[in-house]
Amino acid sequence: MDRSDQNNQRKTNMFLRLIRTTSFRFALITVSLFMMSVMLLGAFSYRATIGAAIDGVELQIDNEFQNLQKIYKLRGFGSLRGTIGMRASRQNRLLFNPYSSDSLYIFIDAQTKDLVIRDLEEVPSEALKTDRMVEFEYRRDRKNLDNTYLEPEDYEIRYAIGRLERFFNPVTGEQEAIIFLARDISELVSIRASARGVILNMALGTLVLALLLAFFSSRSFLARIDAVNRTAEAVRAGDLSQRVPLSGAADEFDSLARNLNAMLDRIERLMMGMRQVSDNIAHDLRSPLTRIRNRLESATKEPDTDFQEVIDQTSADVDRLLATFNALLSITRIEAGEQAKGKLQKVDLISVVNEVMELYEPAAEDAGFTLLTDLQQTPTIMGSRELISQAVANLLDNAFKYGHAPGRSDIEPRIEIKVAPRIGGGALLSIADNGPGVPPEDRDRILHRFVRLGQSRSTQGSGLGLSMVSAIVRFHNGQLSIGNGLANQQAGVAPAGERSFGLGVRIAFPSSPKKLLERIRDAGSEPRKA
Repeated sequence: MDRSDQNNQRKTNMFLRLIRTTSFRFALITVSLFMMSVMLLGAFSYRATIGAAIDGVELQIDNEFQNLQKIYKLRGFGSLRGTIGMRASRQNRLLFNPYSSDSLYIFIDAQTKDLVIRDLEEVPSEALKTDRMVEFEYRRDRKNLDNTYLEPEDYEIRYAIGRLERFFNPVTGEQEAIIFLARDISELVSIRASARGVILNMALGTLVLALLLAFFSSRSFLARIDAVNRTAEAVRAGDLSQRVPLSGAADEFDSLARNLNAMLDRIERLMMGMRQVSDNIAHDLRSPLTRIRNRLESATKEPDTDFQEVIDQTSADVDRLLATFNALLSITRIEAGEQAKGKLQKVDLISVVNEVMELYEPAAEDAGFTLLTDLQQTPTIMGSRELISQAVANLLDNAFKYGHAPGRSDIEPRIEIKVAPRIGGGALLSIADNGPGVPPEDRDRILHRFVRLGQSRSTQGSGLGLSMVSAIVRFHNGQLSIGNGLANQQAGVAPAGERSFGLGVRIAFPSSPKKLLERIRDAGSEPRKA
């Protein structure tokens, strides 16, 4: 197959795809309904104008037949013939015909079968078969400017409508006369033909425009769908960085693209989190497992081993491993909404902070910290009291571990807990210390699982505390931000930069529990797999 054949085949396939799209079928349905509306409107207009005019002509013919029947019954055959003759006379038509100068008459004597009076050459054949109105063509001679007729060969084709009626003697019952009465409707026929042509042209024009509209709209629709399909294929192939392009039209496709992109962002974060978790588990758990293995091997090879010490050390390592896995399981349950299922209630943040402070004050004194509080009157929020307490406890634990400024004995370690109302509704919770702080480039990383910065490697922990706090905040549809905490300079010395502040963690809880309740309901509607 040469290149031209391939191009033709590609165009044919593209055309077939276009006409099979939903938008093309929808456009065809729309144009069909629109054409039906145009045809109905045209039929109504035709019936209200030309149809009504023709009905009026038929009514005139019926009325004239009624008058002729009265004349026949009152005055007889001769008077009927004379009346028809006077009305049919070209010289007297305008003076004596009370109906129209377009009247056409044929009077047939039923006894002799002669056409006594005729405006037409003959009775239309279709009128002989019925007593209803018939439309027919007839020939009429042309006139000169002086109103005289030309040669018989010079004529024009005209259109008329009429019907035939038979007259019977009321005494003998014999048929005496046959009258065909018609009216010229050539002008109406011409208008009718023009109207039909206009309606037909409108229908054809509408069809052509609709097909073009369907074609181009389907092509645009298909292009947008192809963009989504290409992104889906790329993501399926493993490229999670691909996103559906936005057209900027702010239409339903852009809305769909934004939702899909948000979903892909979420999937990419989860996949990156899984990779990071896997790497961190392999890195952070390998060391304690290796120590346990080496310790057990040494205990079996050395006869003078203190087995109780080995058991105690191994138990401590196993407890830390179990704590790590329990923390991972808790984060997973929090993100799934299972841990707080059935425990949602109105929570007073001030009450929660006071309870946690009461528990942690002895630990703060032992660690050399001064706990400061700024608790303002704050509206209650909807959430899990247990999870919010756990988040506050985790943040305090993190401050106790990393809130000391190394080598700075001149600075008193401080931790400040603040609760305040949020503008627009909700509540704000912040916990800040005056320790060494966290560099701005690392502040997002510390919320990830198993992430521990270099200076924290020497302390015990799994790097899951802030990850759990982040999961709890997401569960409550809140916002968590990491920034500067308290100044770690001496009194009277202005802060010199970012590292002159400790770490500050701020949580904004929303006032509306709608999405939170939906998440809990969705979590409760699906059974948890074992």
